[in-house]
Amino acid sequence: MESPLEILQQYWGYAEFRPMQADIVQAVLDGRDTLALLPTGGGKSICFQVPGLALPGLTIVVSPLIALMRDQVEQLQRRDIAATYINSSLNSVEIDRKLQKAMDGDYKFLYLAPERLQTDIFLARLPKMNVSLIAVDEAHCISQWGYDFRPSYLEINALRELLPSVPVIALTATAPPTVRDDIALKLALRDPAIFTQSFRRANLNYIVEPSERVAERILETVLRTPGTGIVYARTRKRVKAIAEYLQKNGVAAAAYHGGMKNTERNAVQEDWIQDRVRVMAATNAFGMGIDKPDVRFVIHYNLPADPESYYQEAGRGGRDGKESLALAFANPQDQLELKEFVEEKYPTWDALNHYFEVLCNHYDVKVDAPPASSVPLDLAAIAGKQHVNPIRFYNALQILDQAGIVQLHEQPDDYGYLQVLVRPDEVLLYKQRYADRAFLIDHILRTLGGGVFQESLRFVPIVWARQLGIEQEKIVAMLDQFAARNIITYHTPTTKPTLRILTHRRRLIKEEVEWDRLQFLKQRSQERLAAVLQYIEYPGKMCRSRMLEAYFGETGGAECGKCDYCRSKATPHGATQIRNLSTAILAYMGDLEVETRQLIEHVTEGTREQRIEMVREMLDKGILRRTVGLKVARTKA
Repeated sequence: MESPLEILQQYWGYAEFRPMQADIVQAVLDGRDTLALLPTGGGKSICFQVPGLALPGLTIVVSPLIALMRDQVEQLQRRDIAATYINSSLNSVEIDRKLQKAMDGDYKFLYLAPERLQTDIFLARLPKMNVSLIAVDEAHCISQWGYDFRPSYLEINALRELLPSVPVIALTATAPPTVRDDIALKLALRDPAIFTQSFRRANLNYIVEPSERVAERILETVLRTPGTGIVYARTRKRVKAIAEYLQKNGVAAAAYHGGMKNTERNAVQEDWIQDRVRVMAATNAFGMGIDKPDVRFVIHYNLPADPESYYQEAGRGGRDGKESLALAFANPQDQLELKEFVEEKYPTWDALNHYFEVLCNHYDVKVDAPPASSVPLDLAAIAGKQHVNPIRFYNALQILDQAGIVQLHEQPDDYGYLQVLVRPDEVLLYKQRYADRAFLIDHILRTLGGGVFQESLRFVPIVWARQLGIEQEKIVAMLDQFAARNIITYHTPTTKPTLRILTHRRRLIKEEVEWDRLQFLKQRSQERLAAVLQYIEYPGKMCRSRMLEAYFGETGGAECGKCDYCRSKATPHGATQIRNLSTAILAYMGDLEVETRQLIEHVTEGTREQRIEMVREMLDKGILRRTVGLKVARTKA
């Protein structure tokens, strides 16, 4: 058996492991249950992929996101490692074929969505798989104390019961002590080897600024900071506006959000990775699984609703260990939106029943039976016709989906997926028999390569149509002919979200939606939001790195020396300096109303952070008063 380091060098080209990786890999190879808490950028996937290659059989990887599965599987395949995934995007024939190949030992890694663990088709084949390791990625999802609890993750424990001798490795980047304990309990980890890397990111400079002229401050930061970066905002509209503003000012920027087609998202993501785009303005849909090392700044126009998400998003900067900026803006309106976001996520009991009634009305669901098939889901159309808030209605749909009352498929995909089912010599015979279709077979093999005989690979029908100079409908018709003769299996792009209602029209029951659990999750969301607001509203009191570390249960660390709090301490202003700074501000203002940004940018006394803090203090003490817009003036005696 190759050593772990030899495997790392052969497949990843790294000369050595990152800190703690080698110890985690060895614990897994020793057969121990393992819990690894590695901050964003710590290289979690290596910790199960290397031992998975060293062990003789199959590694089952439980992962929550379809996009993350595809990304990791494609990365493994590019390294000539046999891997595949099974999730709701595949039909039953494809799933059955992949499970058969897993039984035959054709894969080293099988990625599964947690929802697949209790399906009959999987459970019937699991005993015939030679499973050597179970890896649970994003393991915080199993804990109700976590920020992204998924009820389907609770099914993993059943997998443990069916494979009692197979070791488990659970991995996550962000877990306070309560979550760590709950992960170990829910997964029934036996005397686990626990590895916890410090949450200190010594190369990150955490800064919080007031929300005056945010767009201009973002532009200033981008222009003065070399390298690539990310600007996070909450809404698609705001993301587009930021990207356009940067573009108009000569910055190579792009927008990324969940409403874009997969091809569009992948294209702009690749442009950013390859440095053709310098700044990505994005919603939180961007970043999962991205390991770009040279990100020099991560800016939050809007903050997420929990410290875990902020830590992960800010932590996408500086993965190469070099200095990087994590800048956030303290925006009162944004904080109000966050509070509303948490409230909207958890409807009242009457509201949840109302939204289910709205759903039944819109799709004409009867009291005696549910609809027979899936239906297109157009949230805007339902909201307009039924007079409901689309965000609150969508959140209710997610609750109903988790409860098994509806089945929601919400990610449109403009990729098709295709696999050749026959041997290469049979393909040649088919080409000879049907010469008029040979050109498309040649294009499939030339475009997708030999891997198309082993796996279902993605393609874009409209692109093939342009390349071949024929109509897309003709390509689809020919693919249908190939599939009818069992030459290939494929499915076409799904361009709109779909919904299937699994029950008849009725009054909901609290037990079936686990109402008490939802109320607990709401309380936890409010507590996490309070921690975010404290981070923003706690200026000049504590090192920001230490605030984040304390949230994750890590105490006693030294101050970082880099955040805005530590910078202000590095040049402490005593009574004389305070007097000089306030005098300089008043002298600059004279008797005029002045924009706050002018004071901060043009007064030369003190540091920028000190000037910001001094203006706040003078407003609090009544020395200055706010006037129209973002201006301040002296308070008259």
